[in-house]
Amino acid sequence: MTDTLAADAYSRRDLWLCLARAFGKPEGDDFRDVFIRHLADDLQAIAEETGLVAHQDIAALRTDAAKLGEGLDLLQLYSRLFIAPPAPVVLNAGFYMEGGKTGHVEQDLRALYARHGVAKSDTMRDFHDAVPIQLEFLSFLYGRAGDYAKAGQNMEARAYIAEAESFIARYPVRWCSPFLREMDKACAEHDLNHAYAHLARILWLAVEQARAGAPIQALPAGADLPQGSSRGLGEVTAQDLAEVAYRLEQAGLAWDHVAANDAWDDEVYAARCTLGDTDRVRA
Repeated sequence: MTDTLAADAYSRRDLWLCLARAFGKPEGDDFRDVFIRHLADDLQAIAEETGLVAHQDIAALRTDAAKLGEGLDLLQLYSRLFIAPPAPVVLNAGFYMEGGKTGHVEQDLRALYARHGVAKSDTMRDFHDAVPIQLEFLSFLYGRAGDYAKAGQNMEARAYIAEAESFIARYPVRWCSPFLREMDKACAEHDLNHAYAHLARILWLAVEQARAGAPIQALPAGADLPQGSSRGLGEVTAQDLAEVAYRLEQAGLAWDHVAANDAWDDEVYAARCTLGDTDRVRA
């Protein structure tokens, strides 16, 4: 189980990081070459690993990216979409969530990143709500989940996965659809190459997949379950959920989404809090 959990978390880390970089400003020949020649192949490989059904959009991305040529076509396309006034598409998610980029969303994200020890470089001009920065943060969360799972600390891994899914529900779920609509509209009205529109659709599909949540699978007898699981096999239990919620709470992170599960039990969670950080429950 540990190897499977780590591999899946790392694949999702790569998915969000790949998308984050794809929506970054295309600077330099290396970036352009990767975008045109390798981006679709990378996304296809990751989609197969994660079960993301985006094959048609990835194929369309491959076709349209190849049309961008060797010159400044990619940078010009990026500028026409996101930079040159009046830019038809905004990369600051706050515009889609609350009509601006200096409101509560920006401040909440700044505080959230800080709680995780993730700081935006002072040289970066983007706000904390920028699409690439949000996607990089998701990559960070899944990367941490993979690291913990690789070390056999599956409860900590589950806590980071739960935090990533909660983040997606709080932010990308709310801005992804209007972002995609604006992208499709801009490319159609201005007769622009649709490479970024395909990327936006792949992003939307990834958000929808994460929004549904990974299915809970029954585990085989003798599976390497972390301490804190009340049974050696079967579906997630109240003890499992209490352990995940406890780890999130200790890290200062939101865990209300964990308590929304059907197997949640307030008394079991209270009992877990009473135990504290003991050797018996430490993964």
